[in-house]
Amino acid sequence: MAIKIRCQLSKTKGLSKILYFYGLDYSVVVHPTIHGEPILTSQAFYYLEHLECVAEVRFENHSDRMSDREIEYLLDNYLFVYSTTDDSSRISTKVTDMKYVVSNNHMYSYYDQGCTEALILDKANDESVIDIETIDSDDNTDFSHWCLIENYSESIIDDYVSQMAKLIDKKAIVKVLPDEDRDGYFGKIKLIECRDGLLDYYQAQKLDYSITPRDIKPNQEYFTLDSSYKHTSELVIPVETIKSTALYNPLLLSYYFSGLKESNPLQGFVGFYNVLEYYFEEAPLLLSKKANIEREQLKCVVELISNESEIYDFISKQEGGYKVQLTKCIKSSSSVSINGFDSDDKDNLITNVANWLYSIRCAVVHSKKTRKGKTTAIFEPYTPESDNLSLAIPLIKWLSIQCIFKDNQLSKV
Repeated sequence: MAIKIRCQLSKTKGLSKILYFYGLDYSVVVHPTIHGEPILTSQAFYYLEHLECVAEVRFENHSDRMSDREIEYLLDNYLFVYSTTDDSSRISTKVTDMKYVVSNNHMYSYYDQGCTEALILDKANDESVIDIETIDSDDNTDFSHWCLIENYSESIIDDYVSQMAKLIDKKAIVKVLPDEDRDGYFGKIKLIECRDGLLDYYQAQKLDYSITPRDIKPNQEYFTLDSSYKHTSELVIPVETIKSTALYNPLLLSYYFSGLKESNPLQGFVGFYNVLEYYFEEAPLLLSKKANIEREQLKCVVELISNESEIYDFISKQEGGYKVQLTKCIKSSSSVSINGFDSDDKDNLITNVANWLYSIRCAVVHSKKTRKGKTTAIFEPYTPESDNLSLAIPLIKWLSIQCIFKDNQLSKV
């Protein structure tokens, strides 16, 4: 019997599409979901852009099932490759706010993201369940559904959703004279206007039951959710296919995702820097160079994983005047600023990039007021000055990606 494993992800809200990954041992589908089995918190409608996503992997037999750690590693490899193709992606498996909760009570299961416990008894298939009866004399419920409360909630929700669906096309006749703030209007007008991506309750439920690795195929362009009511429309969800056949260093992936998921640039910088730091001793050896201090080691890592031409091309392709911004000083929380560098100085680009990143690293990692009696650059967390470090994130993120690629290449030698 096949097993479907659903894994929670972070930073997926607003993805509004389906990702299909294949190429490794098992394919994976990332799709929008209504997390945590809503019952009491069920809604008549959801907007696709408000939903977070879940990763789903399917095993045809119980014997094929990977451990949770192996599944996480599978997802990390796929999500790493996706992040290299979509620079805005911060999706990862590193989740702290768990929405899927397993109950320790065998007669109850969690719903509503773990806030509700519902009685679970399957009288049709569980021989230990002798009988289930209602208490109220006028209650004719037969408890055919194993989640007992759903024998009541399904009809209530259905009536609620159908009544709410009628409101989508509800109109009124209005007569409004024009004034300085708005145009006048005489005639029929809708009471509400809905944005694209509106799903009714049943369409939202299908996100979890109709989108699996078996249902989506490589290079499929879209997935359609049929409408449930005449007042609602079918929803077409784009599908993006990503193929990856490489397995990357799990430690480097962990450092990488610790940087990727952070909105705080100080913490994000450290995660990406840790990827580069992994090769501090090995890079000089591979280049047959001496590097006695960390600044020289960082320079060797940058030289090992890239070159002046590639760095220049990356910087030149960035938008928003990034190239010019790199030449300016980064104001720290002390009186000392970190000097920028000129990316047009191609002959010294590796050295300049390494020196720049190392200076930032020292200001991020250390909080020394002075060093050898001189005031140092430091960054106070959660200040406008710390936000200035956002300038370094695109470059160090890109270098960390090159480092992971290089590590994978070296592992095959």
